[in-house]
Amino acid sequence: MPKFSVKKPLTVFVAVLAIVVLGVVAYLKMTPDLMPNMDFPYVILVTTDPGASPETVEADITKPLEQSMATLDRIKNVTSSSMDSVSMVVLEFEDGVNMDTVSVDIQQKINQLKGSWSDTVGDPYVLKMNPSMLPVQVAALSYDGKDITQLSDFVNDTLSPKLEGITGVASVTVSGTVERQLHVILSQKKLDALSQRLSDAIAKQLDDAAGQLASARGQVNSAKAAIRSAEESAVRDAVTQALTTIQDSLKTMRDSRDQLQDNLRELADIQREKARLEAENAPYQAKIEAIRQNPSMTEEEKQAAIAEIESDPEYVRIQAELAALDLRMAALGVKWDEAVQRAKEWQKQLEELEKQLRDLETDEGVAKLADQVSAGVLTMTDAVNQIISANIQLDSALSQIDQGLQTLEESRSTALSQADLSSSLSLPTITALLTAQNFSMPAGYLKEDGVNYMVSVGDSIDTRQDLEDLVLFDLGMDGIDPIRMKDVADVAITDNSSEIYDKLNGKDGVIVSLNKQSTYATAEVSNNINSRFRELEAEYEGLSFVPLMDQGDYIYLIINSILSSLGWGALFAVLILYLFLRDLRPTVITLCSIPISVIFAVVLMYFSGVTINMISLSGLAVAVGMLVDNSVVVIENIYRLRSKGATVIQAAVSGARQVLGAIVASTLTTVCVFLPIVFVEGITKQLFTDLALTMTYSLLASLIVALTLVPAMAAGMLRKEKPQKPGLLDKVYPAYRKAVSWSIHHKLVVLGVSLLLLVGSAGAALARGFAFMPNIDMNTVNLTISMPEGCTREQAVALADEALQRIAAVDNVETVGAMMSSASGAGSMDMTSMMTAGGGEYDVTAYITLPEGASGAEAGKQMEAACAGMDCTVTASGAMDTYMSYLTGSGITLNVYGDDMEQMQSAARDLAAKLATVPGTENVSDGLEQAAAALHLSVDRNAAMEKGLTVAQVYMAVASALTDTDSSLSLTLDGLDVSVSIQSPEESRMTREKLLDLQIDPSSASAMSSMMSSASSGSSMGGMSGMSSMSGMSSMSGMSSMSGMSSASASGSTRSGESVRLGDIAQLEETVSLNTINRDQQRRYITVSADVADGYNVTKVTSAAEKVIGQAELPQGVTAAFQGENEAIMDAIRQLLLMLLLGIVLVYLVMVAQFQSLRSPLIVMFTIPLAFTGGFLALLLAGVEVSVISLIGFVMLVGVIVNNGIVLVDYINQLRLEGMGRREAIIEAGVTRLRPILMTSLTTILGLIVMAFGNNVGTALMQPVALVCIGGLLYATLMTLLVVPCMYDILSRRDLRKVNEEELKLLDM
Repeated sequence: MPKFSVKKPLTVFVAVLAIVVLGVVAYLKMTPDLMPNMDFPYVILVTTDPGASPETVEADITKPLEQSMATLDRIKNVTSSSMDSVSMVVLEFEDGVNMDTVSVDIQQKINQLKGSWSDTVGDPYVLKMNPSMLPVQVAALSYDGKDITQLSDFVNDTLSPKLEGITGVASVTVSGTVERQLHVILSQKKLDALSQRLSDAIAKQLDDAAGQLASARGQVNSAKAAIRSAEESAVRDAVTQALTTIQDSLKTMRDSRDQLQDNLRELADIQREKARLEAENAPYQAKIEAIRQNPSMTEEEKQAAIAEIESDPEYVRIQAELAALDLRMAALGVKWDEAVQRAKEWQKQLEELEKQLRDLETDEGVAKLADQVSAGVLTMTDAVNQIISANIQLDSALSQIDQGLQTLEESRSTALSQADLSSSLSLPTITALLTAQNFSMPAGYLKEDGVNYMVSVGDSIDTRQDLEDLVLFDLGMDGIDPIRMKDVADVAITDNSSEIYDKLNGKDGVIVSLNKQSTYATAEVSNNINSRFRELEAEYEGLSFVPLMDQGDYIYLIINSILSSLGWGALFAVLILYLFLRDLRPTVITLCSIPISVIFAVVLMYFSGVTINMISLSGLAVAVGMLVDNSVVVIENIYRLRSKGATVIQAAVSGARQVLGAIVASTLTTVCVFLPIVFVEGITKQLFTDLALTMTYSLLASLIVALTLVPAMAAGMLRKEKPQKPGLLDKVYPAYRKAVSWSIHHKLVVLGVSLLLLVGSAGAALARGFAFMPNIDMNTVNLTISMPEGCTREQAVALADEALQRIAAVDNVETVGAMMSSASGAGSMDMTSMMTAGGGEYDVTAYITLPEGASGAEAGKQMEAACAGMDCTVTASGAMDTYMSYLTGSGITLNVYGDDMEQMQSAARDLAAKLATVPGTENVSDGLEQAAAALHLSVDRNAAMEKGLTVAQVYMAVASALTDTDSSLSLTLDGLDVSVSIQSPEESRMTREKLLDLQIDPSSASAMSSMMSSASSGSSMGGMSGMSSMSGMSSMSGMSSMSGMSSASASGSTRSGESVRLGDIAQLEETVSLNTINRDQQRRYITVSADVADGYNVTKVTSAAEKVIGQAELPQGVTAAFQGENEAIMDAIRQLLLMLLLGIVLVYLVMVAQFQSLRSPLIVMFTIPLAFTGGFLALLLAGVEVSVISLIGFVMLVGVIVNNGIVLVDYINQLRLEGMGRREAIIEAGVTRLRPILMTSLTTILGLIVMAFGNNVGTALMQPVALVCIGGLLYATLMTLLVVPCMYDILSRRDLRKVNEEELKLLDM
């Protein structure tokens, strides 16, 4: 390769030019990001069940999901949280699992479970966990001249759609806006008044019917009296009136029969229509289900596709007709699940009524008499002849009239009880009616005169007056007008302005959080957001945005700092080269290796998918000092040969060829220490793979440059020989000869001191504890204001206002934006809040910005000090602290596992008390602060079964009785979007006493489950159909029908009357319930947590806590295990130690291949503990803890420090092979290789100097790496020049033998 480069230099220069062009294009196409692309093997399932308690969510949703998901392939762990109305299940898989395949499997499991859930349970959201869940930007906005209500309307109606349209933005969450709600509150006073009017009307109808029957009875008695008096005229009149009355009664009975027949026909027609519509609806539902199960579609695409189907006019028509069927069923007073039973009852009543009609109609005397009298064909004589027969028939009619009066009185109480609308107008009834009446959709097209007209049906309810005048139903009774919404409920519109707490510099504001799509780079999305902000500010005068947190700013700030560090490192490296070489020409040649190697690395990064982020750029910055090492060795050897009289071509080719093996081996040793990262798992691999790749790319590029470009340039630029003047090293050489000679003769002293320093420095450094990453100090502060337990909202607002005033008074504070957790409500619930759930109801989150260059950490301490002594607790953290807490957790976390909740709670309290005694802990929580008082109904199963009830039936009845609000609707009234809350009357809401007095009908309880999931209206119309038909019953025939049904009615009332009082079969107990039920591997647990006080190390405090907790006695069945930050740190350290050990083995194997010896590599390996000693000493002197990041520095040292040993041992072997004695060769090689060893070490050290001591946000992350490398290289370089000669003298006493080319020739024998 060197020979080719010298022979064809233009080819090399063209290749370099091509790399430069590719590198520039690749860099311009690469968008910077904060962190590497991380695809965590986690999936989050979020399922909603509005109104369900944590226990219900756990039993109905969480447990089935856990059990189903536990059977997935390569599942590692399943954890869950069951909260009010929400279930969150977190699935952790093994590293390397195909998440796309897993998502399909998860969706299939969900589809299998959905059929067993109630209709109130929503479809689970399947979310892959990644850093894009965190907001890209949080901004506060204000608008001059607009109050909070006007600003809210502007944001909701105008601004949000414009922000959601930003390229790369996945979601926009707005908090602090005024939200309006329409309350439809059923009024007990109105219901009572309406029920009274209905009772009066029913009583009047009953009285009229009784009067008709009494009149008929008197008329029959008059007829009998007339018969007895034998007065012809009286007989005629009485008989005519009596028989006319009988005929009227027959007509009424026939009308009743016709009504029953109509009802049966209507019910049959409804059922046929429902079957037809469900058949038409089935393909649409199948399409929707197929879309939901499609793994290739994103959630947004699925929602759009489903919305498109639901907007199909044909689909809308089907849903409208189904809703119309619900109303027709409500008019009949029949529920869907009662349709078959009600049809049987009607059929039975019809058969009994027809039998009575046949009995009267087949009585020829009465029928014929009535017909003849009414026809006027009966003569006086004929009448007299038939009087006796008529008298007999009149006696029969009189008996039936008496029976009808008795049945009427028996029915009075039942009919009047049905007039009570309190139980009839249920929340589902009102909701169903509102949904059906608030309908406006296109039905299709009508073509007329060649023009297609869109035909739409219905009008939405768009004014409050329309809502109040909405007719709920019409009973069709005299004296009872159609019942409207205003007749039964009070309608009011309210807003949450009194509940909002979103502040910008002490004034009301609106805060916007924007999350990015996972496929877009953070910096790109941030730029798009800021561009849109500027456009909107220009479009709307007076509108202004104030960024409170912007990941884009962090990215550019960090990247610019790293690039600056890289530039300064390169400059320092060049200065060292010039000082040692004292010639500008070799300095320029060597300098070229830095930019070309970096550009070459950028090209490889682009094609391998590595982004420009703080980790990858840090790798380049760390490597910048090492990029000249190979070139330094080559140019120094060329320079040496040139000074000995070799021609420039000979020096260029031979100089590169002589050190070829050494620099290849040294590069491979540095690169191979990163190869074991493939065996590392978890977040460690996700974070540091980019670092390993960028360093590998740049070092391999520097090797290629050293073997190609450097010889080619040297052959052209070093033609003119320049005599070298004696330098500083010439004065050092004699002293070094003496030092090496003394070390060889005093090996035990040198090795003993080295060992003592290693043990002492390692012990002192490790005793300080471990950390994951160093603190990165930025010019922003995130604050959490935690309110005391039991604090009211008014008290929380006062505390927050005072705390924010004190915070704003701290020096350098520019902007303070704050929002209260309860103010955002469900509307602002995103994955960030869910993953960091656990704050109090009125806790406040604040974002504070400072001038560029200001210390956020120092300002945070001042803010905490300013708020000390307040009843609330103020906790400050940096923006990067929040990011790392998201990845690793923070503080001490102790999970208490068990099956018995009372034992778990008791153990949690005891363990929290013990944890509080550990030095370094503060803000200890037992996990029970938010436990809520609860009531538990203990049902006596045997007593319930004797009454025909199961525990499940009791549960359904209690759940139905406790439902007093329905918030499933939304309307647009008077141009404003409002959510609708339908509430039951205050007087009817449950208390403990009312709950125990709850009457449960076993027959209705058996159907309760299907009733609750039915879309039909409630039982409110059950008695009204009967009332409407009752209005036509005015005579004896109606009462005859009643008498015929008396036995059935009696038996039915007996069954329905056998209701069971809840207090007779259950006991009510007071208990404590957790607002969130956490589970790990299908076991409940309570989290005991503590913060680590300033000045303490989390791993040291956790270690002390483990000893204290280990001595605690736990109840039977209760266990405890530590989780959180300490475990994440120790796991990462174990992973890196594995990487370190494998790297050492690979380095040894590479050197064995290089030296063709097992002993020579052992000599070089002794430089590794020397480097570790220097690394530990550097951390101790800088006051920095051993961290996961610093371990990366130790890994790098393994590959870097052996290079000096390789160069030294390789040259010793060469001299010995040339015939020089062992000790003479050791000393001579040390003197000869002193300059390249010092040059490579110092260039690497000075390349890292800015990163180690730059003290800015860009260098903070990799500062421990720089410190470890600088300390290790300084100490190990000096000690290598003394310890390696000692070890070589001990281990390499045998003579070396080199195989001659003559010996390798094949023999022809």
